[in-house]
Amino acid sequence: MVVSTRGYAMERVSIDLKHCYGIKDLKKDFEFTKAQAYSIYAPNGVMKSSLAQTFQDAASGTASQDRIFPGRTTERKIVDQTGKDIDGEQIFVVLPYDPEFGVSEKTSTLLVDTKLRQEYEKLHVEIDKAKGALLRAVRQQAESKRDFESEISSTFTRGDDFQIAVTRIRDELEKQKESPFAGVKYDIIFDEKVVKALEKKDIKDAVEGYIRRYNELLAASTYFKKGTFDYYNAGQIAKSLADNGFFDAMHTVTLKSSGVPLEINTQKELEGVIAREKEAIIKDTQLRKTFDVVARELNRNAELRELCHYLQENEPILSRMNNLEKFREDILKSYLKVHYESYLELMATYDAAAKRIKAIHEEARKQRTQWEEVIGIFNDRFFVPFELERGIVLQ
Repeated sequence: MVVSTRGYAMERVSIDLKHCYGIKDLKKDFEFTKAQAYSIYAPNGVMKSSLAQTFQDAASGTASQDRIFPGRTTERKIVDQTGKDIDGEQIFVVLPYDPEFGVSEKTSTLLVDTKLRQEYEKLHVEIDKAKGALLRAVRQQAESKRDFESEISSTFTRGDDFQIAVTRIRDELEKQKESPFAGVKYDIIFDEKVVKALEKKDIKDAVEGYIRRYNELLAASTYFKKGTFDYYNAGQIAKSLADNGFFDAMHTVTLKSSGVPLEINTQKELEGVIAREKEAIIKDTQLRKTFDVVARELNRNAELRELCHYLQENEPILSRMNNLEKFREDILKSYLKVHYESYLELMATYDAAAKRIKAIHEEARKQRTQWEEVIGIFNDRFFVPFELERGIVLQ
């Protein structure tokens, strides 16, 4: 991203940003008395895109926000040396791809060759179409209005690169057979107030007490085994076997225990065993007492009562709430697994476009364009680097 005062009489641009698309707090003065432009370099995931989006908001007169914690108060100040807000007309942001730019004098210099530009735009339109379809499906699955491009990016990369995030979990999703948390209501679990409340000692201790007893019961279960055939995925395994004609083909399932192995011949028999195991856990007297302690702690806070009511209907979820970050990963992967075909379509689109986009960049780089001239002048005469937090400055 380039911040420039070319054509405008500004001596300084000052930014003061809080909770803007993941930028927690950033203050910086850009002095233009000795240079006309700044170049900002940083690795992936260090909020370059967030900074660009914030400037884009300023250009369009749109309020910025914090996508992950929308309840937080966002502050955005972009002013000149007099403290006056810089007019949106003086700001232009070139995003990686934005179909709304269209063809203009400002953007056409990026790819002078019309054929290359049109091909480049078409590739990104196809990517955005596939990505949009997947994100709409995930948002509907989660019963949420959150920005899941940001949710997925920050969860799996601790940054803001969606493509890297969904690529990182490709192997994990391929190996994942079930989607046990696909029905979890995302906004109730990951409300900012809930996340903060679970850090309080009284609530944290109550949840830990419940989880200890739950794990004891799971370990003592005749057939359940944590992480492989447990409360969450046992029912889905039974359904998956039936949906794929396992029992219709006269196959059987043998459940092993310390006693005599139990042979299962039908879906109904398997579901019956699973239901009895679940009931034995949930109706345990000591587990009930620990759940009541959690409920009392949650009900003390009016803002947490919705969570309390939800847990009363979906109690086993509580056993995962001592590690919300891992639980968030598992929930998002469950959503994606339910819509795995859309996920695979997006990944195929990324793969198909990757080589050609690289080739287009190489061809465009060889062309002598006005943009290349500007960059040459910029590097030779006006280069002033600014390093973002954890960034690497390259010259």
